[in-house]
Amino acid sequence: MLLADTHVHLLAGLDDGPATLDEAAAMARMLVAEGVRFAAALAHQNPEYPANTATALQIAAAALAERLAADGTPLLVCGSGEVMLGPDLLADWHAGKLLSLGGHGRFLLVEMPHGVFLDARGVAAEFGKLGVRLVIAHAERYPELLHEPGTAEALIAAGCLVQVTARELAHPPTAAAERALRDWARRGVIHLLGSDGHNLTYREPRMKAGAEALARMAGRAALDRAGRIWGPAVLQGLPVKVPPPLPKPRSWFAGLFGG
Repeated sequence: MLLADTHVHLLAGLDDGPATLDEAAAMARMLVAEGVRFAAALAHQNPEYPANTATALQIAAAALAERLAADGTPLLVCGSGEVMLGPDLLADWHAGKLLSLGGHGRFLLVEMPHGVFLDARGVAAEFGKLGVRLVIAHAERYPELLHEPGTAEALIAAGCLVQVTARELAHPPTAAAERALRDWARRGVIHLLGSDGHNLTYREPRMKAGAEALARMAGRAALDRAGRIWGPAVLQGLPVKVPPPLPKPRSWFAGLFGG
């Protein structure tokens, strides 16, 4: 089971991820033990970390790749940014300030501002004109996406890809979240998996349990698509064609009363 982790903080000293290159290298070894062979080695790009330019992230990713090669760790790290959605997103992209997933200019990993949910359909359309697709980071984190019918589907129709955290699939925080994630898995809403690993203590880069949970929820083919086909393709800047999600199944009660 060779997987792609499309969201892991591995760039030492740049954000709230690993503090040192040694810690980042240890996290990489953990990912390999979890069955991962491709990783989006990233750091935050938002106003809290103004020094995290695209160039700074690429330099840090190159240093990590050199260290892993010297250690013999078989993990392909792809320098990336985790970008916060905001009014300057498109201008920052045109100015070359943002680092796409893998640095190929095809997919941009975006997260919502803290405590806010933004409708990203408009900006997704603008990026689509440039041949760039938005990837919604840790999408399960936003109740508006996870629980409001049609919201995730609308973003996917606008060209977005949906990334889910492996830890949340393995250990959903609530019964409602578990039901919603199972629904997403079975209907094909989940396109990419990420560990969202930050360090070796409280947010380890774990992928295996989440991958196994996805396979239990929706079958091995769903895991193959998200973890072994679409994930590596995104990190290498290759085209990804995802089908629209299946419609929500109608309950017998709704059908009985014409709902």
